[in-house]
Amino acid sequence: MIRDREIWTPENSIILWRVIGLCLLCILWLRSQGGEVGVVLLLFLSIMALARWRFVLPEWMVIIDQLACFLIIPHWPAAYYFLAIPMFEAMLIGKHWIMIPTVVALLYLPPPIILIAVFIQAGFTGWVLRCWWKEMKLYRQEADLQRRSRYELEALKSELLVSNIQGARMAELTERNRIAQQLHDEVGHEITAAVLALQAFEQLWREDDPLANEMFIQAQKRLSNSALYLRETVHNMKPVKAIGIDSLLEISNGFSICPVNFQAYGDTSRVPVYLWSILEPCLKEALTNVMRHAKASKVDVDLDVNPNIIRLSIQNDGSVSNSDVIGIGMRNLRQRARAVGGSLSIDTSDGFRLICVLPLDKDYY
Repeated sequence: MIRDREIWTPENSIILWRVIGLCLLCILWLRSQGGEVGVVLLLFLSIMALARWRFVLPEWMVIIDQLACFLIIPHWPAAYYFLAIPMFEAMLIGKHWIMIPTVVALLYLPPPIILIAVFIQAGFTGWVLRCWWKEMKLYRQEADLQRRSRYELEALKSELLVSNIQGARMAELTERNRIAQQLHDEVGHEITAAVLALQAFEQLWREDDPLANEMFIQAQKRLSNSALYLRETVHNMKPVKAIGIDSLLEISNGFSICPVNFQAYGDTSRVPVYLWSILEPCLKEALTNVMRHAKASKVDVDLDVNPNIIRLSIQNDGSVSNSDVIGIGMRNLRQRARAVGGSLSIDTSDGFRLICVLPLDKDYY
């Protein structure tokens, strides 16, 4: 991953080479007494370096740098060394043909060895920095692509969590509607028919009508059918696995590493099923961390159901660190809590404490 404050980058190296090159040329001007024309050339190349630092100049501006040097060379021969700056810029942008005027000029004037060495050093440095810059650019593009993919994956994961919660809500509401419809169609009709039969029995019984006994038997039969339908409905409503406060108690009682003190406050029946599906994994993950990392002698579990929120607190007296407990499971639980508008926090300053806070939707009931 590229650090935001990385010092040794191609951009900084390019700036450093330009500054060092201009400083060396300034020393050359002082030792060779370049006069006013040397000052003009130094100022021009310095301005061009600043412009390239702040803006993206056209490639042909390197030719302007060479022409400025050629104009000064007849008045100050040491200006040949200033052509190292355009040489560096041409190799940096990868346009070798731009240096044709300099190459042609050197063919007519046999340069000294030191001048050739300066040109080779400038061109080689520009080529190396260009290769480094291209490699770094490709690396940054790959890093940005990976970062974008990771963000998209996290966003998709959050959407899936929200969809899962919404699906759980819809499933619960659908089940409620089904139960209500079943009670209305079967139990409700039988009870209504039993009430009508009892009313008819009362009227016939007062008149000593022989049909009174038949009406009473019919009402009794209707009530028996209602009780049977109601018992079957309740039996079908009972899940195969314990859900809710019973599930948390079962998990706490089944933990054998150390004693678990479980306390519940408030009306736990107000907690919807989709929130129990978050509270239960939180308790399991906290107890798993106790078993793996902490040497605890006891665990305190407090479930507090308020009118607006649900607060689950799990604390033990063991010794753990944040790096030991914050893993993939804990991060997933935190995302699931955030998906329903809640939060999950961890405190390891005094043992280990996990607090999960979830909101209660009043309009849901």
